[in-house]
Amino acid sequence: MSLSVEALALRNKKIKESGKATRKRRKTQVCRAFTCKVDYRKLKSEQRKALSELFRDAKHLYNDCVTSDSVFTYVPSREVTVRMKDGSTEPRTLDRIGAQMTQGVVQQTKDNMRALAALKKKGYEVGALKPVKSFDSIPLKQPGRTYRLRGNYIRINRIPGLMRLTGMKQLDGWEIGPAKLLRKASGYYVAFSCFKDKTAYEKEQPYTPAPVNPIGGVDAGLKDEIVESDGTKTTRRYPDSRKARYWARRMSKRDKSSRGWWKANRAYRMEHERLAARRKHAAIEESQRLTRKYATLVIQNEQIRTWNKNKGYARGGRKIHAGILGRLYANLKQQQNVIILDKWQPTTSWCRNCGRRTPCPVNLRTYTCAYCGVREDRDQHAALNMTVLRLAPLSHTDLRKARDIPIGPYQGNGITFR
Repeated sequence: MSLSVEALALRNKKIKESGKATRKRRKTQVCRAFTCKVDYRKLKSEQRKALSELFRDAKHLYNDCVTSDSVFTYVPSREVTVRMKDGSTEPRTLDRIGAQMTQGVVQQTKDNMRALAALKKKGYEVGALKPVKSFDSIPLKQPGRTYRLRGNYIRINRIPGLMRLTGMKQLDGWEIGPAKLLRKASGYYVAFSCFKDKTAYEKEQPYTPAPVNPIGGVDAGLKDEIVESDGTKTTRRYPDSRKARYWARRMSKRDKSSRGWWKANRAYRMEHERLAARRKHAAIEESQRLTRKYATLVIQNEQIRTWNKNKGYARGGRKIHAGILGRLYANLKQQQNVIILDKWQPTTSWCRNCGRRTPCPVNLRTYTCAYCGVREDRDQHAALNMTVLRLAPLSHTDLRKARDIPIGPYQGNGITFR
């Protein structure tokens, strides 16, 4: 039934006013994400089939949007073009995915395009947005319409019946907003965006004592992942387990069209999912420890991706994969008490005693100034230099000067470091 012009204008006005009120309320709230798991054992056969078809339709829609003439002018429809393995194309009808989910997938595609443009603007080398083999995240934009909660159960649009969720107690006391339906090797999940008043949230938080140290620097490396300015060294690595290597061998010995390959592939992905969770948890722990230990923390904008190779030869790729550096620095960069130095600051080669620079290759674990004779552990030396350079970083003009010319806030200038 089509609405009249007056009714349509009234509806749009209500939507606009509701959105404005919601945005105003969000400014006084804190947002947290909670993930609940769908109990796969209690799903009916038609629900499992519907979930599989939903993610299949989302993949077809995403790929059709990516391969269109323009992502930002793409108009979704019920029929999309799917590219087959032999290179031919076939029209497919999207029978399972709903209108709001369709809007969410298209919006997610646009957000991916904007993210690539932002990275390219910052100088990163990025490629084009490409079609995917698997699409594992479907936005559920509006609670009450796209999905509904009933106790420990959820009803998702176009999925028959109710599905039981585990872990719903963590949502008590929170205002539930948009969500995402996720598909992982271990099953289906629903990630909820939840909101609570900032004042009430802060009262519920446990008391945390003030940091003992006023300032501290952290240097990242391969031998010791984290070296602090006070000399503390921490390394937390979780390499691939024997189980992951076992299932990788099983996959290599089977044809991809066989049932055994898919069984091994699922077990392999589940094991990597478990390892990724351990690395993520360890990174969060270290991030909290460092931000609570130092009132002000100084790090450098490390280009960890470039550590994988050195002149074409492998250089620590496995250590980086098994470690927590990437996740840790992503967490630290979001903290308010963290200062980020530019990647071009010579924290290792610069001497804070005389202001001159002495190259220190990676294989030398002790820094020795060629001009004043200062000797320090290279990683601790870099971390201490970060605490000095935080207030007066070296300019590009200074860095173009000869290495034997003192530059920066060194001790010879009569500066006392704290």
